[in-house]
Order: sequence, then structure tokens, then C-alpha cells
Amino acid sequence: MKHFSTETLLDSARGLLPSLKADEVKHELEGGKKWGSYDMGSVVMEAGRRDKKYRPSEGAVQRAKEAFGLRAVWRPSGRGTRARLIFDSFLQPLPEGVRNSMPAARQLQYRSGPLIIDIGLARESRGAESPIFLMGQILHAVKPDQRVKDFRVLLLRGKRIRGQTNSSQLGEFRFELADAKNWELRFEIEGQEAVSISLPELTSRSTKASR
Repeated sequence: MKHFSTETLLDSARGLLPSLKADEVKHELEGGKKWGSYDMGSVVMEAGRRDKKYRPSEGAVQRAKEAFGLRAVWRPSGRGTRARLIFDSFLQPLPEGVRNSMPAARQLQYRSGPLIIDIGLARESRGAESPIFLMGQILHAVKPDQRVKDFRVLLLRGKRIRGQTNSSQLGEFRFELADAKNWELRFEIEGQEAVSISLPELTSRSTKASR
């Protein structure tokens, strides 16, 4: 039996080999049953089939984009406006009985012209390495039934793009942040000036709550 490289076997499992080469690999593996070498080849082939079906999580994709793919210097595509903060949950008193040990969370609401931008920031634990999940939605303040959709959101730090996403049909978007400081969002919406938001730091409320 011929000894194919692991790369060749994986490419065969993924359907990436030319037809003649794929037939050769299949023939040799079938013939290998007689010589006891089939088991190793079948294991590699099965690993390749699983690899072909694998889909990474949204969080893993986002982290990979932040690490490698989106570090180009950002240049504004046109005029823009800065949204005005109209609600911050950190400025509200904590409800009686809420424990300071609860996971950190912050709700923000911004307004820019007829648009309302709702943002939720949450950290699953208080550990310094714990990621922060950002979930948001843009709504139309004047026409609540009118959806704001099909817009692009850029995640910026300084002048560098660290992430980007397109909104859902409900005007929703989300990011996973590695830490809590110096992030900015820029919304590019058809028919509107670009809207920018400088996110405040997500910190523990324990100091405020204990006063």
C-alpha cells in the first residue's frame, strides 16, 4: 500500500483533491484493509470529514478578526455626528438587596436625531481576563414600527479597526471585547450621517454601591 501524507488524506476527506488523485487514495485505502494499515487511514479520513463540518463560534471568529484581520488604520468615509448619551444604568441607584458580587453589567442608551441606540455591556465574571459582551440595537424613536436595518457597525480603538459586523433584520448587533477601555462604535446607515459613540469603561459598581 502507498503511504499518503496526512495532508493528502485530509484533502481527500475535504473533497479538495483532483478526481484522479481522490480515486487513487480511495482505492489504496480500500486495499489497505488486507494489510492492517486501513485503520490509521480511516481515522485520518474521519478527522477530515469532521473538520469539514466544523464551524467556529461567533466569539472565536470575532477574536480571530480582532487579532489578525482588521487592524488597518481607519479613515472616515464621510461626515459624521456623535450620539448623545441619554441613559446610563450606572447613574441609577442599585435596587435594595442587590449584591455587589453580581456579574458586572451596564445599560446605555444614546440618541442621534430620530435614532435611539440601545447598548448592553456585560461581563460574566469579575476576573480581569473575562471578556465583555456588547449587544445593541438601533430603533427609530419617531416611528417605532419602522425598523433600522442593513447597516454596518465598526468597532474602533484609536484609529484602528478592531472589528466590524452587519446588523440583523431587527437592527441588532454584537461584539465581544477583550477589555473595557477606549472602545468606539461607528454606525454607517444608509440615508443617514455616520453616527459615532465613545463607550464608557465597564467597571464594578461595588465602590459606589457601598457608599
